[in-house]
Amino acid sequence: MRGLPRPGASLPAATHGGAEDEVVTDRAVSPIAEIYPLMGQAELAELADSIHRNGLREPIVTRQDGTVLDGRNRLRACEIARVTPRFVEFAGTDREALEFVVDTNSHRRHLSESARALVAARLATFTHGGRRDGNAAALLTQRDAAERLGISERSVRDGKVVIDHAPEELVDDVQRGLIAVRAAAELIRAAGKDKVLVAEYHRLRRASGSTEWYTPPHVLNLVTELFGEIDLDPASNEGEPWVMARAHFTRADDGLSRGWNGRVFLNPPWDSQGSPGQWVAKLVDEYTAGRVTEAICLLPARVNTAWMDRLAPYARCFVRGRLRFGDATGDAPFPVVLVYLGARIQEFVDVFGGLGSCYRQILPSPATV
Repeated sequence: MRGLPRPGASLPAATHGGAEDEVVTDRAVSPIAEIYPLMGQAELAELADSIHRNGLREPIVTRQDGTVLDGRNRLRACEIARVTPRFVEFAGTDREALEFVVDTNSHRRHLSESARALVAARLATFTHGGRRDGNAAALLTQRDAAERLGISERSVRDGKVVIDHAPEELVDDVQRGLIAVRAAAELIRAAGKDKVLVAEYHRLRRASGSTEWYTPPHVLNLVTELFGEIDLDPASNEGEPWVMARAHFTRADDGLSRGWNGRVFLNPPWDSQGSPGQWVAKLVDEYTAGRVTEAICLLPARVNTAWMDRLAPYARCFVRGRLRFGDATGDAPFPVVLVYLGARIQEFVDVFGGLGSCYRQILPSPATV
């Protein structure tokens, strides 16, 4: 049947130098197979042990040109287990091959949502012949890929940002679930999609051994100088609070779902707990409703984002140079801004003006609009 592996098309495996116990598994791999990641060493060792004990239960699937379409991990495991692999040929089109690989791996691989986002992004850029140069129509749209992988289109877009602009070590960390795809995409956007800056930012995060970015103490001192006391840190770190506030919401408390009150300092996370945009929207809503009386928000200075546009009416201080976060070993590779929501704008400028340039929105008069 067209599109399915053709029974009886087994291809014999060669051996190295005639040695009967050494199996050659070096075969070219179809670009479609590379949409899914290879197993880690521990998983591969378990698979090799299973094949050694039980034999190869599922043959390696190749395309008509002999390249491996499905079974790269089984092929590697066969080499480790010294088991001669069996092959069957897939006779379908590129589109059918894509669908076969997705269907086959969807029940076999337990991937996180972030890992599936990377897979979906690769699917949505795959064209006839494996080209990903943007000059040919993709076989699947982002919507198609999102539906096939059971994720949102937003996650697919984030996955594409990571694949296109992240250094290899960051892609690997997303793949392994060490950082959420949305957090990685926000990191990349904050660094202006500059791979050098992204790599440095990620290196600093890994060197700190923490997913937290602690606000520099001198910035917190200025916040306290203006507020007198911080009533709430709605995006607090776990354990001993870094920010001296009357109340803290940690990840476990889910600050986005709680009510905010009083004087708030916000340094939002960039991970699965939410993008900066969600936290900015929450802050503005609580301030507009009158529950938050004053607030200062520390953010990457990304003036071209929808969430920064939401803060346009409020005073801000663009910090001169680059901040070094509390536990980092180097400066952040992107500029930051402190946004003030409140009535004491001149006092905000007096307190924070030493850090950088302060601005507020000036609207045109009605006669000129």
